[in-house]
Amino acid sequence: MQEDKTHKVALVTGSSQGIGAATAKLLAANGYAVIVTYKDSEDKAKGVVNEVLKQAGEAMELQLDVTSEESVKKCMEVINDKYGRLDVLVNNAGVDGLAPIEDVTFEKWQAITRSKIDGNFLCTKYAIPLLKKAKKSDVICLMSNLGEFVDPDDVAYSVGTAGVVAFVKATALSLAKYGIRTNGVGPGGVRTELAYYKEAAMDNDGSWEDMSKRNPLGRIATVDDVAQTILTIINNPTEFWNGNFIYVSGGSHLKG
Repeated sequence: MQEDKTHKVALVTGSSQGIGAATAKLLAANGYAVIVTYKDSEDKAKGVVNEVLKQAGEAMELQLDVTSEESVKKCMEVINDKYGRLDVLVNNAGVDGLAPIEDVTFEKWQAITRSKIDGNFLCTKYAIPLLKKAKKSDVICLMSNLGEFVDPDDVAYSVGTAGVVAFVKATALSLAKYGIRTNGVGPGGVRTELAYYKEAAMDNDGSWEDMSKRNPLGRIATVDDVAQTILTIINNPTEFWNGNFIYVSGGSHLKG
């Protein structure tokens, strides 16, 4: 193993598009070597990496299925061989879709809940040896307000989010002894390519305009809002934020 000590190292799961891609690019712009991961969208992942490289940053793409133990282990082995450590893990990967309890199939239920619950568990578990090698390291888990205000049309993601909330609390306590901080970030409605928006017929300008009007601050969150929040947590000078949940929603999470 040849350890590269030039950069801090960040792994962002599900970073071929949307929030994950914005986070990967922002971390790269702030001096991190970034591992961009994808499950199926290799071309999109390569596009994110190329954007980073054009800005003189360092990035690489890796295929990763966060619900597969073998896939996660292989990903961590590559990171260990190249860098020998990990400073930041952003558990962003997730699957969503319209899922009222009477209609959702078991296959869809598993795809949604496992991407959040099993994905957070596997990626964090196998990242711990690498995170322990950093002087200070961070685990960031993406969640939403559905852990508190459930959506009857999105039962699976509500359950998945509740699992993430419990996971953040538990790991914040269990990993603190290693200097690893765990925090949750909860975006409000962000216009990305989530299947839920398409299946709920919300993926149109009118729906997003209505959502903006209902927001206390009069707009919806952007992927850059979320990425900047993640960077702020990582860079917090007190190094004492642990087990917190930061909502990037303009206050909409208070209304359910």
